Amino acid sequence: MFLAEQVILDLPWKDREFYGNFLAQTYYFVCHSTRLLARSMSHFQTDREGLYRRFLSHMSEEDNHEKIALSDLKKLGFSLADFPESSYTRAFWQSQYYLADTSKGTALLGYILFLEAVAVETYPKLIEHLYKFHGKKCCQFLKVHVEEDPDHVLHAIEEIQNLPEADKKEVWKNFEQTAKIYCEILKDASENKELSVPHSFMETNLAVENNQQNTIN
Repeated sequence: MFLAEQVILDLPWKDREFYGNFLAQTYYFVCHSTRLLARSMSHFQTDREGLYRRFLSHMSEEDNHEKIALSDLKKLGFSLADFPESSYTRAFWQSQYYLADTSKGTALLGYILFLEAVAVETYPKLIEHLYKFHGKKCCQFLKVHVEEDPDHVLHAIEEIQNLPEADKKEVWKNFEQTAKIYCEILKDASENKELSVPHSFMETNLAVENNQQNTIN
C-alpha cells in the first residue's frame, strides 16, 4: 500500500489536464462498480449470506458515483471526449469481470478493499491541496470518498479473514493487481498519451478485408 500511496502523492495534481484525465478515467471504471458487485453477488449461495448482504449494501453506497466524477469533470471545463478511456483503465475493470466469475465472486473483495483503503488513507493527504488547485466544486467525487467511514475498510478485512484460505489468496492477489494497475492508470494519465491506430491504417486494413471477401465470393 505504501508504494501505491507514494506513486499517487507524487503525481502532478496541480495540473488541470492531469486532474481532468484522472476524473475521466475514474468515471470509466466507476461505471462498472455496481455491475461488478451484481456479477459477484450472483455467485453467492445461501451459505454466503454475509457476503451477499455486504455487497448488496455496498451496491447502494456506490450507485451513481460515476455521475459525481463526470460532474466534477464538466465543472473543470472538460468533457469525456477530451480524455478517451485508456488501455490501462479498460484492463482494470475488464479483468474484474473475469475474476468475479472464476473466484465465484470473492476475488472482488481485493478490488473493493484497495479502492476503499486508498480513499480513506491516501486521498485525505491530497484533498485540501486539490481544493486550492481546482476549487471545492470540482472535487466532490474525492470529497465523498475521503469522508467515507474508515470502518468500511475494517469490515472488508473482517470479511476476507472469514474466507477459506484458498479464497483469501485470490483476494490478496487481486488486491496487489488492483494496486498496480491503478497506479499505471494514473501514471498514464499524467503523461496524457494513448497509443492509437491511425485512421489511414484502419481504412487500409478494411479495404484489404473487403477485397478478400469479394475474391472469396
